Amino acid sequence: MGYGKGQAFPGVQAFVAEDGSAVWVSTAAEGDAVAPIHVAFQAADNDTAKAFYDAGLANGGTGNGEPGPRPNYGPTYYAAFVHDLEGNNIEAMLA
Repeated sequence: MGYGKGQAFPGVQAFVAEDGSAVWVSTAAEGDAVAPIHVAFQAADNDTAKAFYDAGLANGGTGNGEPGPRPNYGPTYYAAFVHDLEGNNIEAMLA
């Protein structure tokens, strides 16, 4: 997806893109109730979305939608969905 590991602190990890944009991921504070979320990342192309899906499965995620067209989202929408180990729905998409 074009992100590499950036700064890290206890319980927090940044993932940084070539353009300098970043996504920060952190663990919940002890005792906090957490509900799964859906996060979508723009993929460069269909092959990138497929690679995202394969990497997600290889790292313990579960499939929630194999890579492919999603015409119900739009005429050119292509996506792949993986549930991470905490049940979050992570998507790689092209619109």
